[in-house]
Amino acid sequence: MDFKKIEWIFFLAFLGVNIFLFNIYHATKNEEGNVSSTNQKIDILQRLEADEISIKGNLSSEIKEGYYLAAVPTNMNEAVNTAKEKNGAAFNSGTNFVGENHSQFIYTPSTNFYIKDSKETKENVDSFLKDSNEVLFGQEYMYVPHESLTDPEYPEIICAQSFEGIPFYDDTSKMEIILEENDGLLRVSRYMQTHLSAIEKLREKMGLYSEKDAVNTLYINNKLPAKSKILWRQLSYVMILQVRGKNVYVPAWLVAVETGKNNVQIETVNAFTNRIITNNTLQKVENTN
Repeated sequence: MDFKKIEWIFFLAFLGVNIFLFNIYHATKNEEGNVSSTNQKIDILQRLEADEISIKGNLSSEIKEGYYLAAVPTNMNEAVNTAKEKNGAAFNSGTNFVGENHSQFIYTPSTNFYIKDSKETKENVDSFLKDSNEVLFGQEYMYVPHESLTDPEYPEIICAQSFEGIPFYDDTSKMEIILEENDGLLRVSRYMQTHLSAIEKLREKMGLYSEKDAVNTLYINNKLPAKSKILWRQLSYVMILQVRGKNVYVPAWLVAVETGKNNVQIETVNAFTNRIITNNTLQKVENTN
């Protein structure tokens, strides 16, 4: 048996297979490059216009920065008691605490506060948040206009806890201010509040995909139907994981899409990876000890 000849046959076969695989890989890369190039040539605003998708405001290409964050829900009962020890005039009205570990605080202010549904709304809300006798951790919250005053019959103001200017978007860091009409004005009736403590940076600050990138990703993945409306966009921290009592957050673009009457979907795009995470299941890691 000619072993030299057999070695050459195997060598040539192996070389042929490798050339074949390389050609497939090269062709695939070229196809990917063509798709990418096409995406870059046609601006997303032109695509939206062609599909009659309306959008409020301009799409920003600004590259912002954010963190992976970890935090724990605050025991609001303990926080209120601490505030009372420091300031005897604080929280003199009836207080109520609900949820696991007293994570939600329900309070009726003893002072009358009025909110105007106008250009002054933010100014009124900011003034209310600064009152340390009536609001806990008020300086850490920011007014969220696109979620506020949306129901004329049951008006409410939504505020979100924020970190370095970026709000959190979940129920563990939120303030819902319930309003009632009083002599033609909107008076603060009560509020429900949750809060995050021990906010920790898990990695160094990183660059994020832009608002325009996120909308483009939603369009390419058929999340923006023809003739729909993009109502608002917001960069927020969203919870992606719970590890032994700690919440883990990632910056994400929230995009509100109206696809029909009274049908609004909030799409979520991870701002680190530019991948859609709208329906991702929250992962939980419990303490096994």
